[in-house]
Amino acid sequence: MASEGGLYSEIGDVCVGPVGHAALRRNRGSPRKDESTPSLERIVRAEIGPKLALFHQDRVAVLPPKSRPTLEEIERLAMLVIGTDEAATVAHFEKVCAQEHSYATLLAYFIAPAAQFLGELWKQDVCDFFEVTIGVGRLQAFMDRLTAPDPLSAADVKRRALLIALPGEPHVLGVRMVAKALEATGWDVTVEEHLPAEANANTVASEWIGVVGVSVGGAARAELAARTVSAVRGASLNRRVGIMVGGSAIVENPELAMQIGADAVGLDAATSVVVASHLLVRQAAMA
Repeated sequence: MASEGGLYSEIGDVCVGPVGHAALRRNRGSPRKDESTPSLERIVRAEIGPKLALFHQDRVAVLPPKSRPTLEEIERLAMLVIGTDEAATVAHFEKVCAQEHSYATLLAYFIAPAAQFLGELWKQDVCDFFEVTIGVGRLQAFMDRLTAPDPLSAADVKRRALLIALPGEPHVLGVRMVAKALEATGWDVTVEEHLPAEANANTVASEWIGVVGVSVGGAARAELAARTVSAVRGASLNRRVGIMVGGSAIVENPELAMQIGADAVGLDAATSVVVASHLLVRQAAMA
């Protein structure tokens, strides 16, 4: 699965901004695990799989625990991707893949919970932003390889995203954090705040955008979000553009995403990177 230069050196080429080769050379130990460490069991019990539902043909079924990767396998993946042992990381990932889980199962019940667990570790200061972004970047690289007959490099896909904070949205920090996480894992990101849907549509009509993310801060804003998604789809230069939604309204009620017309849900910055990568690679497979 690893390329000649190794998975970790490849991620060094993908990561930009505050992360990159210097971050990879940092001597990081394992995150300290104490009473503040979030419960992975709680994260998985919350059924992140269905909440990350990739709608349309990619709908994720609710699987019984015996049909999914175990909590121990998820936690080991999360800890390995923020460590320095490339061989152990690749071996563990390939071992779980060899259990013949479907791609949807691996995404929703292995990669995504590991990403969300990293996000929780970061929120609670158990590990830092460098570690989380490097770890999510490695998960992104695993996904690229998992979904293509031949390994995909960063040059094989156009990681360009547009993130939208709707007009009147009082909280834009979440959108900016997702942008920061995407940029740190090799994405070219444009953020548009408080612009009308027509302006968002003009952006995707004038340049190729792979993924559009829309933040929905409250259920009352779902109708505006739906109009924005419709305008973006209708105008997009990329006819297969992937659209994900996030924000407090979506976290509380993921089913709103279907009403809005999105393809997927991003629950936080870390899982948004994983989901955006899936949406982009799916487009390459459909080409």
